[in-house]
Amino acid sequence: MRKSSGNTLAWVALLVLVLLARLGACDRQHSSSRTRAPQRNPIESVLSTGTSAEQKEGTAAIILMDTSGSMRDSVTDSDGSRRPKIGIARRAVVSAVQRFDDFARKHPGRPLLVGVYEFSTRRHSPSCRPVIGLAAPDVAAAERAVEEMRPEGDTPIGDAIIAAKRDLDAAAFTHRHILVVTDGINNVGYSPGNVASAMARQPERDRAALYFVAFDVGESVFNEVKEAGGLVLGASNAAELNQVLDFILTGKILVEQPFPQK
Repeated sequence: MRKSSGNTLAWVALLVLVLLARLGACDRQHSSSRTRAPQRNPIESVLSTGTSAEQKEGTAAIILMDTSGSMRDSVTDSDGSRRPKIGIARRAVVSAVQRFDDFARKHPGRPLLVGVYEFSTRRHSPSCRPVIGLAAPDVAAAERAVEEMRPEGDTPIGDAIIAAKRDLDAAAFTHRHILVVTDGINNVGYSPGNVASAMARQPERDRAALYFVAFDVGESVFNEVKEAGGLVLGASNAAELNQVLDFILTGKILVEQPFPQK
């Protein structure tokens, strides 16, 4: 009986030691979780430029044009014929730059920068590339530059938005706009919905307005962008594309309102 009692006491002591060890480990884990800094959303880290440049009154806008392989497909042009979307996109870019140029001439006291970037996956090239760098509108330069736009590769929409946002941040203008024209679904890189959500959580002074033109693709594909505060409009042919772009440019980006006085 004594031997059995001794064994029982030994087992009880061992269990107590195990429980104490586990409690200590839990306390250390909870203490570590209390002191550990909260993890940052990786997209928010990518969006951040790490600069603190003083903002300047003015408007800066970047048009992101999809040049993925599907832009070879045809839609109805303004004259009723079927033409590749890339050719229609080239004309739309020049027309948009012309609209910016007209506005700049009418309002010489309002600083205005516009850039046109193309996005698609290319070997040995970044997924988002300036066709026209962020600068004062230049229609002649736009007409030459858009001829280099060629449809090829996949559709990295979210990554393109990040690239545009970072360049707008570097320009440090108070009014920032990103206009995306795409005919496809994001199939590589960050999703546009996640990027739009991360942008919406930025401080108000750092945000950029986001507009989507769903060109020959359903608007519902970009519901997450809409839920994050972006404007999403559809266009199934050349005429509708021109109408939608005109609405966004004249009704949203180039709004003839005075800047607030300091």
